[in-house]
Amino acid sequence: MRAIVQPTEPAGVEWLRRARYGRVRALAPDLIYAEVANSLAKYVRAQELEAEDAAKSLRLILELPLEITPLHRLAGEAFALALARRISAYDACYLVLSLAFGAALVTADRHLAAQTAASVLLPPP
Repeated sequence: MRAIVQPTEPAGVEWLRRARYGRVRALAPDLIYAEVANSLAKYVRAQELEAEDAAKSLRLILELPLEITPLHRLAGEAFALALARRISAYDACYLVLSLAFGAALVTADRHLAAQTAASVLLPPP
């Protein structure tokens, strides 16, 4: 989400560019839309981002050619992973997709990145 909110971060900008042009297969649970909207709302309420800029960022994620997986298809495996690895079920949804497709898990969350060898840890802001 930081790639959307802080579009000057090089790793995030590069991933967005590659995703936008179909150069990377971008997988996500449908949860991503609510999580991005929630994060953007928090930035606006904290006065760290203008509402207009947040709306632009939300449009950006909505326009990305993401391969979306409905949560009902992920919930069972996500629940099991959440319990086994002591992570949130939300984070486990992303991990399930990464493991199922052998895809890199792109995240700024160190704890989540540590859950798979196939992770790309975005640098701290």
